[in-house]
Amino acid sequence: MKKILILNNTFSTKKYMVLFFLLLFIIFVRNIIVFANVNVIEVDKKPIAVMIGNSPAEQNIQKGLSRADVIYEIEVEFPFTRLMAIFSTKTDTEVGPVRSSRFYFSRICAEWSAMFAHCGGQSLKNSNIIDLNELSYPAPYWRDEKIGGWINLFTNLSNLTKQSKSLDNYLNNNQAQHPLLNIKESEPGDYNQVKKISIKYHKDYIVSYDYCLDDNKYYRYINNKPHFDNETNEQIKVSNIIIQTTKIENIIGDNEGRIQVELIGEGTGRFFKEGISQPVKWTKKNKDEQTSFLDSKNNIINYGPGIIWVHILDHDKEIWCK
Repeated sequence: MKKILILNNTFSTKKYMVLFFLLLFIIFVRNIIVFANVNVIEVDKKPIAVMIGNSPAEQNIQKGLSRADVIYEIEVEFPFTRLMAIFSTKTDTEVGPVRSSRFYFSRICAEWSAMFAHCGGQSLKNSNIIDLNELSYPAPYWRDEKIGGWINLFTNLSNLTKQSKSLDNYLNNNQAQHPLLNIKESEPGDYNQVKKISIKYHKDYIVSYDYCLDDNKYYRYINNKPHFDNETNEQIKVSNIIIQTTKIENIIGDNEGRIQVELIGEGTGRFFKEGISQPVKWTKKNKDEQTSFLDSKNNIINYGPGIIWVHILDHDKEIWCK
């Protein structure tokens, strides 16, 4: 009788062990499916930030700017500026020329919890960013052989999204509802009427905007020449313009002439929409907070539908409005 009991106990133990491992296998498979679904869902919700060159040679070949939701323009090494275009809606489009990043651009990218498309440069390691550096992930990019030099790198939004989905991004599930996406109707206010804006970065680079009442847009010019998107072959039209003034200075001892841009704290600026101008205050309390632009009552600005162009400038830059 004892031998039979031992055999029965052995059989029972094996049965429970089989059931135990079967349960572990089911949980393992389920987690893979869940993680995969989270990965796809969260990546599809993430905006895409693309670094775009803006030297005189690049201005003639730029693509995708007219499809962006928000564009940041900041100085890099003198005498150039560089652009970072944010695409929160995924209408597929070619974008470029893709260029290198700087720390201040990647700091802004982290505010958006975005996929970050760039080709080398100073980049911030941040859990909010899916870093799609071309030097590490070349698949989403290609070079246009018709364009010479270092300015011929392009990508498109579907390639970047596909590359992100191939990575283990399910832990990177932060989603940003940025204050700049506060698209609402504005209440009438006693604001200045402004039809033309000019921003002098230096004597050879002046950006200007002319307001057109017919389509309620600001037409963008560089050195008095229309600024075109080479993909649509149309002049770039902007609905909202923000000028954010801050401290920008050269990095001491940097042989490349790189600069540092103060993005944390608060400061002043101006906001233009629908032919009117109003003063704003920008605020970003710490590196992990998003930048907000506030009106005179400390309310977040309401933006109109269309492109928002953010010029981040040093205090000493010349600006004319009329």
